Amino acid sequence: MVPSAQPQSRGCATAGVVAAGLALLLLAAGAIWYVVTRDSPETGEYESAPECAAVATETLDALVPGHELELEEPVGGPEDPAGSGWQCRWATPEGPGEAVPATATLVMVAAPNPGGVTTAADNLRATTEQHDTTGLDGVGEEAVRWTRGAPFTVGCVGTRVSNLYLESCYSVASRYDATEPADEERIVADAEELALAVVGALPESIPE
Repeated sequence: MVPSAQPQSRGCATAGVVAAGLALLLLAAGAIWYVVTRDSPETGEYESAPECAAVATETLDALVPGHELELEEPVGGPEDPAGSGWQCRWATPEGPGEAVPATATLVMVAAPNPGGVTTAADNLRATTEQHDTTGLDGVGEEAVRWTRGAPFTVGCVGTRVSNLYLESCYSVASRYDATEPADEERIVADAEELALAVVGALPESIPE
């Protein structure tokens, strides 16, 4: 898929890819206010969300070569009924290089206990219902995937692990000058691989 407006340089194209990922992150953060707290005794395994470095795996190294951590910011807070966590963004550095530009973004939100599992499930539904999603097996306890196509094709996966909500997105250009995105099928497959690696890197629990 070719963007409706062709970027004029590698830097502009990379910025466009990053902006698309960031927009998805902000949607996830905004959805926190939508969640309705339910009375549920089910307690999750995470008192807090892991930091970005904890899920920076070899898969990330392969999908975003030479990546730099461009964003690590808190999401939510102690008084937020949906929980708190981190949003992260890694991207190939701008300018001439040996790697095709790519970007990966991640939101991790740990819902407060008790009732954290139900709240995390609500976070997943509230954040992903605005997209045309497809169910995805084998990634966390429940997961969906979707794509968006402007300005670049971006593949995303939203998943839940216990009381932790995760949203990871990925995009990559088709060539070094970053004027066109890679094939959508490849981006979707890589986005799923990234999500699987993130879930696999999670600790079994984070106590208080």
